Amino acid sequence: MSGVALSDLQGRNLCGGDAGAAFAAAEARIVAYWADECARDLDKLMTHFTADAEVVTPEGSFRGHRAIASLYKKSFDSFPGLKVDVKAGFVGRGAHCFEYSAVLSDTANDRWLIEGINLMQLEDGLISRLRSFEDAPRRLSSGGKAA
Repeated sequence: MSGVALSDLQGRNLCGGDAGAAFAAAEARIVAYWADECARDLDKLMTHFTADAEVVTPEGSFRGHRAIASLYKKSFDSFPGLKVDVKAGFVGRGAHCFEYSAVLSDTANDRWLIEGINLMQLEDGLISRLRSFEDAPRRLSSGGKAA
């Protein structure tokens, strides 16, 4: 399972001027980032980050390509499938938030729902900081309902 869906972001101009352009750049980056994460392509995924980027998850803080790649490799090994639905985007000053719903598929083909928000900062068009606020994974039943 892989893919990224934009529920209501595509074509939406939330504000004008520089803030609108900054949000559009962040939106394009997060969609491309999730597409590569869903494809489980670690090399392509890492091209979205600055060399000294920081990723903060409920598990801790990871700085630099080596640490960030290790974080994602662990996820890719444990959960070979991922589908992300971007629910909403929020403009900020210097950072932007994207609400998502994701379904991870593990090696036993069990599916896990994770819902949350990613707060993203860009530097020269690349992710310099990504902080993920997310609910604990919930196992989905065969009918797709959270257990």
